[in-house]
Amino acid sequence: MSEILTVIFGTAPVILALVWRNATDRRRDRAETVGAGVRSTLARALGGESLIAVDVEPPTPWTRGRVHLSAPDGYRRLVDEACLDVAQRLPLAYDLVIHGC
Repeated sequence: MSEILTVIFGTAPVILALVWRNATDRRRDRAETVGAGVRSTLARALGGESLIAVDVEPPTPWTRGRVHLSAPDGYRRLVDEACLDVAQRLPLAYDLVIHGC
């Protein structure tokens, strides 16, 4: 019986770390998919690639995800033109953050 408990307590931290890492990787993969969708929406809304930078933070169990949009000083109107399209296609678990407006 003590050998079984030793194996359980010895492997439990490793298994918990693997489970935690797997969940983190899945959240990051979903965030990358959201980022790709945002970039696609921006390209459609603006008629091609633009200078808008997209940064996606994945949601955690205690916070919502965030999609950050930013552009250089002379190109901020591009963010204004496309932000409504992006906001409409954003999943409910994400907030849209616009920098520099």
